[in-house]
Order: sequence, then C-alpha cells, then structure tokens
Amino acid sequence: MKLHQVETVAPGLAARIAAADRGDARRYAFRVARHACAIAGVLDRNALEVARGGLERYPEIEELVALWDLERELDSACEAQLGTHPSTCNLDQLREHDDCIEARAVAAVIAALRPDPHVAARGAVGAALAAGCGQDDLEALADQLI
Repeated sequence: MKLHQVETVAPGLAARIAAADRGDARRYAFRVARHACAIAGVLDRNALEVARGGLERYPEIEELVALWDLERELDSACEAQLGTHPSTCNLDQLREHDDCIEARAVAAVIAALRPDPHVAARGAVGAALAAGCGQDDLEALADQLI
C-alpha cells in the first residue's frame, strides 16, 4: 500500500495525521509500527528494538541496513508466493501470506523513521493496514496520541 493510498482507505485517519503536531505524529508512527509488529508476530530483534525505541534512540546505520535487508528478503519471499510484486497487490492478497504480513510490519518500522513525521505516520499506517492491523485499532491509537 503506497502512502497516498492511506487517504483513500482511511481518509479520516489521514486527515487527523495531517493536522497533528509533528511530535504527536512521530509518536503515533512508532506506536503504529509497534502494533504492526505485534499483529504480524515479527520476531526480528532489530525491528522490535527500533519500533520500541521510537524517538528515544534513533537506530545506527547498521541497524537501518539490517531492516532494509530484512524487508527485501521478506518482500522476495512474498513475491514468490504471490507471483507478482507486492506493490501491485491489494490488502486482502497481502494478508494471505505470512511473509507479506511480516514484510509490511517491518515496512511500518522503516516508515516510522522517515524524516517528516507526517509522512512517517501515513507510511506506518499504510504498512500496518497491509500487515493486518484493523483500521479501528489504528483509529484507537490515534485517539490516544493525535
């Protein structure tokens, strides 16, 4: 799910993110990433540590490279199962395969690290939805943070 698709799938949530304070948007992005990892059952220690660390401890370059490598590995496995690149699939197709779900959860962690907090939050939401998170759960998180 691309960033701009969040506006289509969850327009109310996208509007809340756009109106949020930068710090709140960033905290929300990391909370969404942690939720996506929990839903997807991500076991990668690095991904979990970065998602939990949030703003308190920005990851080192080696950790970012490890996250990107993990996402690429999972995307490759996902593509093998789907028979096409995951970016061409809808949410239901992605949610059918564990590798796709886990790849999107890792993508949520990576998205939360984007320099612009609003882009980070939208990216984390898009990846989290593809990882199997319910929109209601993401709205509830937004109620707490933005």
